[in-house]
Amino acid sequence: MNAALLGSAIQRKRIALGLTQQQLADMADLSRQSLNGIEHGTINATLKSLGRLMDVLGLALDIQDPEASRQAKGAPTRALWMAAKGANVSYTGELTAGELERALATGEVPSEYRPQIAHVLDEAPLQLVTKIVAEVAAKQQRNPADIWKNLRRLAQSLMATRGGLWA
Repeated sequence: MNAALLGSAIQRKRIALGLTQQQLADMADLSRQSLNGIEHGTINATLKSLGRLMDVLGLALDIQDPEASRQAKGAPTRALWMAAKGANVSYTGELTAGELERALATGEVPSEYRPQIAHVLDEAPLQLVTKIVAEVAAKQQRNPADIWKNLRRLAQSLMATRGGLWA
């Protein structure tokens, strides 16, 4: 979640309600300085504090799964394609979404794609990695835990540690 985006929504609602920072802070049992930091996205608030603040303002956090929304509209998932394209930038040979899917489904990778898959495991945004795992699990009709297990096996064989995350 983007703290600045959340803070901006809180600030807009406070202003729309005609409240000062001090008034809202008092109602939510926060300091004015904490509220100011929340509104500007510069401090990390606890969920308890955010909950009180959101309750006072009549706001709610909506948990959405953008991938589920895409699927409901009939749009294909594209995480595998995005990861494969991103991994091909620095290497010869083209890793396809299908090859990446096979590697994650089996835990094995053809030697010509080792650098690209290591790149995905070490460099791709974690949000993309989780989407890849979900996409492979759905396409292969497998439990995501099995795909994560294969991912860790690949990471070990490719020495892609990502700071110990895949250990």
